[in-house]
Amino acid sequence: MIQKCTVITVLLFIFFSAPGYAQQDAMPLSLKQCIDLALKNNVEVLLARARGTQARGQQTVWNADLLPQIDAVASQQRTWWENIGALGFPGFTGVIGPFNTFNAGIMVSQRVLDFSALAHAQSGKIKWESSQLGIKLASQQVILATSLAYVRALGYAEELSSSHEDVLLAEHFLSLSLHQLDAGLASRVDVARERTKLAQQKARQVELRLNVIKSQLELKRLIKVPLSQPIELTDTLGGQNDDHLKVDEAIAAAQKDRMEIQVAQADSDYSLEELKASQREYLPKINVSGEWGETGLTPQRDETHAANALLSISLPIWEGNRIAGDINEKKGLNEEQKFKLDDLNWKVEEDVRLSLETLASTRAQVDAENQVEDLAQQELTLAQDRFSAGLGDNIQLINAQDALADARDKYVQTQVQYDQAQLNYFGAIGDPMEFHLGKVN
Repeated sequence: MIQKCTVITVLLFIFFSAPGYAQQDAMPLSLKQCIDLALKNNVEVLLARARGTQARGQQTVWNADLLPQIDAVASQQRTWWENIGALGFPGFTGVIGPFNTFNAGIMVSQRVLDFSALAHAQSGKIKWESSQLGIKLASQQVILATSLAYVRALGYAEELSSSHEDVLLAEHFLSLSLHQLDAGLASRVDVARERTKLAQQKARQVELRLNVIKSQLELKRLIKVPLSQPIELTDTLGGQNDDHLKVDEAIAAAQKDRMEIQVAQADSDYSLEELKASQREYLPKINVSGEWGETGLTPQRDETHAANALLSISLPIWEGNRIAGDINEKKGLNEEQKFKLDDLNWKVEEDVRLSLETLASTRAQVDAENQVEDLAQQELTLAQDRFSAGLGDNIQLINAQDALADARDKYVQTQVQYDQAQLNYFGAIGDPMEFHLGKVN
């Protein structure tokens, strides 16, 4: 197999040859550095954290219903006339007024018994826990997306590196054809074929260079690096071992560690607590309140102490079927969450089984394409020797060049597919941070 240029060499060639990059140094980035930047800056993680803050606020609001409510109150009232007899004072008749009334004091109320509020408080706790799991889920998804973008960018860079070798090879064979023409061992048709092949390789190189630029723009957007900043990817394709869990162990690990399942379970628990809260609206509620303060005609005149306490019990008798409607709504939401959770367990098992099958298949493809590339190189060497010896035209040489270029591309593509398969495997079992790439020597 022909020795390939390193990814770093290719990237430097791209950036220093592209307009606008000549005066700017490339930023070296490993996969881990890209993941760290993505976890810090990616919008999906930031949105998940914002939802966590919202859930914490909602939990605080629902918990407040279980805590004492203390208010400082003050009022100044002006009464122009009041029928004392109507208030029930014996021996008093007629109307009095005008007069002032001032009250100031502390009012305290406490829910002694409210099963619905207790259920709301529990659901608020579950909602907050679900939001924290949501942050972890968003982080895992960002890790997967960043790693996939990194692998794609490496693959395009490797293909561009191979195309650089193909251009050099086409230039060499064009020079050989010209030499053979001068020696009378080749025709102008042979030279024309090699010129055409060189033009095709250069055109393909331009296309691949665009693919590299697009893939790097995607990566830079994910990790929030300025899009005008050149980057240098310091990891290489491959480097991961084949020590993977067996099917049953992988499925068990996935059902335990996949954040999607944990979030779905938390959402199901939340919907169940909200259903309980709605059902408990039918139960009686007991509330205690009290007030202590000063009362008088004005704040500075004839003030006396005043205190009162109230114990109240409420029980809904008729509320227009509001509670029944709310219960039906919450039942539907709870059933929906259960169906989603059950389907997700099936999907997780499918992901694990498919990822393991894909791993085995792509591993075999990598080995096969490696052999194809070696054989294509041997075929090219034989065709070159035959043409150099003046035995026939260069059609076999052109075909061998095509075969080698195609073998190189397919080998790189299968390497990318294998790394993606490994990444999908670690994502399927809920541990994408275990995915690693090779390092540049």
